[in-house]
Amino acid sequence: MIPIPSQPAKALEWLIENRLLPVVGLLQERQVIPEWLAALAGPLVERRGGLGNDVLAYEKQVLEAFRDASVRCLVLKGCLLDYLVYPGPGQRLRADLDILVCPESMNAARDVLRATQHVPIHSVPGGTPIRQETWRLDETSGRRYIDVHWGLRDHPLLREVLSFEEQYGEAVELSSLAAGVWGQDHVHALLNSVMHWYDDLYEHRRPLIWLLDNDLLWRAMNESQREQTIALASERGVAGLLADVLERTRAVFETPVSDSTLAELAEKGRHEPATRLISVSSNRYRSFWFALRSEPDWYARIQRLRRSLFPPVAHMRERYPQGSKFGLAGLYARRIFRRIR
Repeated sequence: MIPIPSQPAKALEWLIENRLLPVVGLLQERQVIPEWLAALAGPLVERRGGLGNDVLAYEKQVLEAFRDASVRCLVLKGCLLDYLVYPGPGQRLRADLDILVCPESMNAARDVLRATQHVPIHSVPGGTPIRQETWRLDETSGRRYIDVHWGLRDHPLLREVLSFEEQYGEAVELSSLAAGVWGQDHVHALLNSVMHWYDDLYEHRRPLIWLLDNDLLWRAMNESQREQTIALASERGVAGLLADVLERTRAVFETPVSDSTLAELAEKGRHEPATRLISVSSNRYRSFWFALRSEPDWYARIQRLRRSLFPPVAHMRERYPQGSKFGLAGLYARRIFRRIR
């Protein structure tokens, strides 16, 4: 059961922090939250429950622009799940639009973003090496963000788990979003969600909406898809991660996962290197050093450490425009302190 605060104000704050406000009706129907909390949240849901039509329209326009430019890409995460498994568009809260682009199509994707008045967050890449770029668009109704990925996950143990081509080959059309726009299928979406739980290096608090994503995906699958998910996780070395996340999801949302399924996955994951992510993920220091040690060779480790602690000067000045009274050395010292803290 979910430990919901008993004080009304704190209970509402809990719903908002965990991004569950738009799905209060679903949670009440499944008796995950008490009736008093659903009734209390009702007026707030009507005023600010989900994403506005302006956000949904923006996402549709951007994805249609990629489609019209023949950029091979897949919708990921919040936007995908909003149309794939949630009761209605706008109920899966998100801060940005995540897109996985075929690596060979990245230049074409950048052309589309520039043509639609987007600008990159950082003109000079820096920091821990990741295969994504964040772009933004300033509109009168607000600032929009897009994360354009050319690799699904960035932890050394998860980089090669799923290729673009295999995901694209199993993609589903999100026709309720826009014709000709494609996203991950249920199997790959669930494995991505599971890996994301442990691949977000600096996420110190994971909202419960991430577990609800897994619950809704699992419930939407037929038995064949569930078996495919288990087999693929076992083949790619993430069975232990899948077991752990599904167990968490079941504990909170009573996801219909059997004890035998969890035991099978946990046993297969006992000796998987990626399973170590479970024990280190709660500590930033341990997560950082485990990722460093997981790189394939010393050259890759040195490059990761150097880029994480000492990004290019132009990136540092762009990242910290307020500067430091100790100059560039002060900026690097501040960055190193934040990383090891």
